[in-house]
Amino acid sequence: MKADRERAKKLIKEAYEFGYFIGYKGHSDWAEWVRNMKEELYTEAEGLEIYDLVREAYARGKAEGAKKREEEIHLSLIEKGRVTEKAPRPKVKPRAEEKEVPEEELRRVEFARFLETTRILLPPDILDSMRHLDFPKMLRPRD
Repeated sequence: MKADRERAKKLIKEAYEFGYFIGYKGHSDWAEWVRNMKEELYTEAEGLEIYDLVREAYARGKAEGAKKREEEIHLSLIEKGRVTEKAPRPKVKPRAEEKEVPEEELRRVEFARFLETTRILLPPDILDSMRHLDFPKMLRPRD
């Protein structure tokens, strides 16, 4: 029971962070890799019977990530589009032994790097919504 609760907390946090990433980077929910990742999260959430909580955490993370992106664009902390031309980068030929990595794998790596470099504060009320999974106090065994 305790392991399920910990897994549920982790899943809600993961859904929020993934939603934040999608919103912040401006990716579409219609992209195949996004759909596959959401499907994995939602399937596991259904198994733990917390589908609605995970869906809400993803939606909230996506909204807050998009909001943060807009704030940073207005503060000119990230580039939305350049007005001046940038000097072209020299083209580097890929090595012959390099394998082509599938796009979905590249997106998973991008998401992992984003989580390492960006500090995301999980809103406390998201994890507080887990209280309904506990037994009421009157039904808990006394210590």
